[in-house]
Amino acid sequence: MSKPNKRSFADPDTLFELVRSDTPVDVDGFKMGEPTGEVRCRECKKVAAAPEYIPHLPGCSQNDVTSNWYEQTHQ
Repeated sequence: MSKPNKRSFADPDTLFELVRSDTPVDVDGFKMGEPTGEVRCRECKKVAAAPEYIPHLPGCSQNDVTSNWYEQTHQ
């Protein structure tokens, strides 16, 4: 049985943003405004290292979003 198609985080109907540091470098190791390597769902505001690992809130319409790489690698 095949898996249902998932949406990609790069699709125009999905909203994610790179998390940027809002503290000095001595607090988190990142300069102010520097990307931290995390991604935030703009709908439910949850954060993770990659879109497929975000622990979306119940009812978040983006809980099916992954990356094409993730889907191809984890078939």
